[in-house]
Amino acid sequence: MKKINILIPDLLKDTFLEKKILGKKYDIFLRKASEFNKLTDKFLSKIDGVMTGHHVIFDNKKIEKLINCKVIVRYGVGFDSVDIKQAGYQNIKVFNIPDYGVDEVADHALAMILNLSRFISGNDEILKKEYKKNEIKWLYDQNKNQKRLKDLSLGIIGLGRIGTALTERSKSIFKDILFYDPLIEDGYDKVLGIKKEEKLITLFKNSDVISLHAPSTGENKFFLDEKLFKNLDKPIIFVNTSRGDLVKNSILAKYFKNGKIRGLGLDVFNKEPPQKHDELTKIWEDKKNTGRIIFTPHVAFYSTEALNEIRLKGVTTIKKFFKNKNLKNCINTMYL
Repeated sequence: MKKINILIPDLLKDTFLEKKILGKKYDIFLRKASEFNKLTDKFLSKIDGVMTGHHVIFDNKKIEKLINCKVIVRYGVGFDSVDIKQAGYQNIKVFNIPDYGVDEVADHALAMILNLSRFISGNDEILKKEYKKNEIKWLYDQNKNQKRLKDLSLGIIGLGRIGTALTERSKSIFKDILFYDPLIEDGYDKVLGIKKEEKLITLFKNSDVISLHAPSTGENKFFLDEKLFKNLDKPIIFVNTSRGDLVKNSILAKYFKNGKIRGLGLDVFNKEPPQKHDELTKIWEDKKNTGRIIFTPHVAFYSTEALNEIRLKGVTTIKKFFKNKNLKNCINTMYL
């Protein structure tokens, strides 16, 4: 019997779990992300299914080479790293895992908000420098913009699973919680006890802290434009743990430098990793901004439990598809 060939081009370091669940009917090919563009056309033509993270890009040219592929499973919620339209033209079903990493990303966003609000990393770095110089200044007011959180409003952009989870974690912390999400039906705000803003510009004006939790689609690429930041009446803390192509680095850099963004926390970037010459990277490296900008390397999704969960759900999705053509969480049915 011909075996089913599964390619895992990134994310994983072993396939013990996958082999255990899939069994002897499958051959699994594990590769490093750095090897992805070196995979030959002949090799890709023999692949029946793919399980992939966000470290490689399955664009139309790469998908065209998957001439025998039936399914691509994206480890995670977002699927912007896969050309789902091209996959659909080739009758390749693309799946995501929508309930993965909810706790981790919500926790990560809140951790960034609290860190920036309380200037924790900033105070720590300043103390380290003082101790190294043996000139210890035990100062309490290194962050001149520190505000009491109970007097502030949190604005959430995107009230899906993660945005809702952040809402529940934040109710006892902030004065008000606002959200913007045109896909959410009227009344959901009443269920959660929060306020719905009909316009993004209103959410920006009424929020002291903004956390971004929107997916990346063709329609909303860089949808947070400059006018939203330009019209701010007060400095905000801005956090993005969702996708890097929703707001331009240049906009964040500009409005951080002019003071309209007083704290900036990013787990995702326009290009990953961000480049040394990027304007945003330069202000992050600037010592005078210590504690006011936090970068993390697209790790908001991660915990030991979350990685095990996503592996289990990913391999179960692909097995169910090959076994009984299960299409739960298929996200490109409109193109098939």
